[in-house]
Amino acid sequence: MNIACVTRLLIGISVAAAGGCGHESSTAPSCTFTVTTSSPSFAAAGGTGSINVSTGDRCAWSARADSGWLAISGAASGTGPGTVTFAVSANADTSSRTGTLTVADNQVSVRQDGANVPCTYSITPGDGSIGKDGGTGTLSVTTAATCPWTASSSASWLAVTTGAQGSGSGTVAYSASRNADVTGRSATIKIAAETFTLTQSGDTGACQYSVAPIEFTPCMEPMAMTAQIVTQAGCPWTAGAGASWITIDAGQSGSGTDTVRFRTSANYDAPRSGIVMVRWPTPTAGQNLLIGQAGCYYAVSRDSFSFTASGGSGTVEVLQQSEPYTCGGPLQNGCVWTAQPDAGWITVTSSMPRRGDDPFAFTVAANDNAAARSGTIRIRDKIVRITQAGR
Repeated sequence: MNIACVTRLLIGISVAAAGGCGHESSTAPSCTFTVTTSSPSFAAAGGTGSINVSTGDRCAWSARADSGWLAISGAASGTGPGTVTFAVSANADTSSRTGTLTVADNQVSVRQDGANVPCTYSITPGDGSIGKDGGTGTLSVTTAATCPWTASSSASWLAVTTGAQGSGSGTVAYSASRNADVTGRSATIKIAAETFTLTQSGDTGACQYSVAPIEFTPCMEPMAMTAQIVTQAGCPWTAGAGASWITIDAGQSGSGTDTVRFRTSANYDAPRSGIVMVRWPTPTAGQNLLIGQAGCYYAVSRDSFSFTASGGSGTVEVLQQSEPYTCGGPLQNGCVWTAQPDAGWITVTSSMPRRGDDPFAFTVAANDNAAARSGTIRIRDKIVRITQAGR
C-alpha cells in the first residue's frame, strides 16, 4: 500500500473520531405560563382589555375566544412574555352574558352586563281583604329580567314569607295574623315603587249592640225621627228602610255609637206600618225599628147621582176620622182629601184640597150624544158614581 494513502486514511479516521466525540444533542425547554389579569367585567356598551403572559423566552403560546362577541384583537400567539389584547362588542340584550378567553392554556372569564333599560314594575292584585282569622296570599311582580326589587311590610301583623327580594318577574307570598280587636285594620306591602294594601276585618263577634227607641207612632203629617245605636268603637252596622214611604236621611251605615235619622212621608189614607232594618254582624243579626203611622177613614153622604141629558149640579158631604183620633187635633180635622173626577164632563167646583169634615160641589155638563154616559168622583178610597142620560 502506498504510505501516503495510509497516512491520509488514518488522518481521516482521527478527524471523524474527533468529530464524533465533540457532538452535543439539543433538548426542548420546560415551560410554565402565568396570566396577570383577573376576570374582567364590561358594561353593555362593550370595550377592550388586555392580558399579560409571563413565561420563558423560548416558550410558545396562543390565545383564542369561545364567543362571537368576544374577539382577540392583537397577539393571538407568541413566544416568551407578551400581551394579548381583546375586544368585547356591545350587548343589545337586557340579559348579561359570559364568555371565556383561553390564553396559554389558562382560562379567563369575561362577563358583560345586559343593556341598561329603565325598570318598570307592576303588581297584581293591587289590594285585597282578609277575615279576622288571618291567612295567606300571594302577589305577582312583573318587570324586566334585569330589574331588582325588594318587598317589605308596613306592619308586624302582615309578614312577607317568601320573595322578600328578587330580580325580574316573580312572586311574593305573605301571611296575616289573627285580628283579636273589634276594629278592622289595614297595612301595605311595598314592592319597588308599587304598593299592595291589605284590609283585615275586626272580630265583630265581640261587639254588643243596643238600639233605642224601637217603636214609633207618627201622625199623618211628614215626621222626622231618630234612633240611637250604642256599641263599641269599630263595631259596624247598617240601617235600611223597609218601605218606600220611609227615608233614611243619615246613618245608612256606621261603626261605634251613632244616630240613625229617618222620616215618613204624609199619609192621609188608611193607617200603615213599616220598619227600619238595623243590622249588625253578630248572631242576633240586628233590630227592627217598628213604625206605625196614623191614617184616615172616610165616608160620603151619597155614593151615586143620576142626571138628565141637560146636566146639573150636586153636593157631597165628606166625613173623616183620624186613627188614632189623637192625631186629628182639637178640631178633629187632621185628614186632608181631594175630590177627583175621572171624566172631563164632571167638574168639581169647590177648591181642593180640603181638610176635615167638609162638603164639596160639582157640576155635570149637558150630554149632546144619544148614548148615556157614566163617570166617578174619587175621595181617597171612596167612590161617588155619576150617570147621565143621552138625548
